Amino acid sequence: MPGSSDFFILSIVTHDSRAIAKSVVDLKIVSEVLGRHFVLNVQSGTGITNARTKCLKAIKDQFPDEDMAYTFWLDSDIILNESPQNIAGYVKEAERLGVSFTGNYRVIDNVTNRKWNVVAPSLSSSAHYTDEQLSAARPFELRCAFSGLGLCYMKMPLDYKFRQEGHELEDYFFFRDNQNIDLRYVPISNYHMKPVLL
Repeated sequence: MPGSSDFFILSIVTHDSRAIAKSVVDLKIVSEVLGRHFVLNVQSGTGITNARTKCLKAIKDQFPDEDMAYTFWLDSDIILNESPQNIAGYVKEAERLGVSFTGNYRVIDNVTNRKWNVVAPSLSSSAHYTDEQLSAARPFELRCAFSGLGLCYMKMPLDYKFRQEGHELEDYFFFRDNQNIDLRYVPISNYHMKPVLL
C-alpha cells in the first residue's frame, strides 16, 4: 500500500478559498520532477490554527498508519519565483538528510510598517537572520529554530493541534513544542502578496 513518501503533499491554509495559481502549478511540477503523486490539501476554518490542524488531520486520514509525514506548507498569498527543479532538489536533499527546510519570506508590522525576515536562529530572541546572512548561506547550512509556516517543507507530527495565545501565533508554538525538528534554510525566490509586495 502506498505511503506518504510516494506523494508530494501541498498543504495550503486559506480564509477566502483562494491561492496563487502560479505557485500551485509550480509545486505540481515539483511532484512531477520527483515522480510522485500530487496531493493538494487545502483547508480553511474559523482561524489559521484550526485550518492548519485540519491539514494535518486530512493527511492522517489518508495515511492512518503514519504518525509523521512531510508536507509542503504554502500560505495562499505566497508567489513562488524559484524553479520547480530547484525546489525538487531541495526536497530530495531534505529527505536524504532527514531534515526539514524553510524558505524566507517577509512580513510587515502594521503598526511600525517595519518589514522583516521570518527565519530566526533562536526561539528565545526576536533577532531574525539578516538579508546578508541569508544571501551568503549555502542551502541547508543555516540551522533555524523558528520560521513562519508559509513556505516550508516540514516533517510533521500528524496528531499536532495548532494554537495561538495572546500575541504569539501558531508557528511560534509549533516550533516551541517540536524543538526536535531539524530545520534548515534554503533560498526560495518568492513574493509575499500584500497591499505591497514584500
